[in-house]
Amino acid sequence: MKQFRIRAYATAPIFIGQKLWGVLAAYQHSKPYQWQDQEIQFLSQVANQLGFAVKQAELMARSERKAEDLRLLNEQQEILFKLIADIRESLDLNTLFKTTAREVRKALQTDRVAIFQFDIDSQYNSGEFVAENVLPEYDSAIALKVSDHCFGKQYAARYQQGQVQVISDLSQAGLNRCHVELLENFQVKAQVVVPLIKGVALWGLLCVHQCDRPRIWNSAEINFIKQLAAQFSVALRHADLLSQADSKAEQLDQALQALKQANEKLEELSNLDSLTQISNRRFFDKSLRSEWKRLLRTEKYLSLILLDIDHFKIYNDCYGHLAGDQCLIDITQATRLVLKRSSDVLARYGGEEFTVILPDTDQIGAVKIAEEIRKTVKNLKIPNECMQTDHPYVTISLGIATQIPKAGQSVQDIIRQADQALYQAKAKGRDTVVCAPSQ
Repeated sequence: MKQFRIRAYATAPIFIGQKLWGVLAAYQHSKPYQWQDQEIQFLSQVANQLGFAVKQAELMARSERKAEDLRLLNEQQEILFKLIADIRESLDLNTLFKTTAREVRKALQTDRVAIFQFDIDSQYNSGEFVAENVLPEYDSAIALKVSDHCFGKQYAARYQQGQVQVISDLSQAGLNRCHVELLENFQVKAQVVVPLIKGVALWGLLCVHQCDRPRIWNSAEINFIKQLAAQFSVALRHADLLSQADSKAEQLDQALQALKQANEKLEELSNLDSLTQISNRRFFDKSLRSEWKRLLRTEKYLSLILLDIDHFKIYNDCYGHLAGDQCLIDITQATRLVLKRSSDVLARYGGEEFTVILPDTDQIGAVKIAEEIRKTVKNLKIPNECMQTDHPYVTISLGIATQIPKAGQSVQDIIRQADQALYQAKAKGRDTVVCAPSQ
């Protein structure tokens, strides 16, 4: 303090969150000074505001760094998408390689991007760079014959299996001396090398070089280079097969159309009851939930009918299961004829129970439809002579529930009310329609 001739001072800590970032200090040099409470409070308030300001500045800097990262990532993706498009359209691999090497070097802000091709009969010990983009201050590697007897023995098998070599500092990489000397000839300080596969064989290497200094490669850059190499591998294969592309594309399109039709048919079948060929319970549940949500927004009526074939077990036992199945089919077809709107859903609820979803239908309309279904089924005059009653024909009982869907309710409420109404219809002697109290 004496060094700076300080006679009195007051300090307040500057925090960023819970972390002490620094100190705000006020000094009196001319004389001792008794600091007042309001001055200390003022100093503390300023320190607090400084802490907020520093935190905001750090957040802003972090946001700017993220924005820059996103910009670079978008640039890389644009290059990748363009490469994919070029691969689909071009047979000229040399032009494709040169163009991509140039754009990739710019995107990664590196010193050299090159494509190396192995000599076919060299056992991966020799080859040449067939495409390159390099800054002018560094030596070009294009068309130079390269022989590296260490490579075929030490590294080829690993690259064949898809291994990627990432070196941040060549001097610390621990490579064989012959390999290091080769890279030093090209002034390499750091590199990423990814295999290029043609079919199942190692065709060459995609090399990204940093020549001016060591470099820490981040995961996004490595993934981008790997994606590029994968597309180059596609290009190599594509050059051999493009002559057959039209016919293969047509076959693929036909296969996709067939698959689409099969999926549509499968979806349709998954929603149908196999016996009656009407909607099944799965489709009923999905449709009812969908209509409930829609009518919850529009505040309109939703009606649900549950119907059950009276004494069906006795009918099945008396006439046999084949006749029972035909009875279910006949009643289904008759009920279908009553429903006129495409939005009405007839579904098999289970066993001899069926259900009808009637969107935008109040209780009066639902009763009218239910009575028409009941009469239509009765008029089929399906014999049930095993029932010793005055009506020796198959009949049905129906329960109706009608609601305007409201928040806090669920589809289970309307199902439960329709089920209770159906129970009452059976209790009244069957062959009748009962409505649940309106909600």
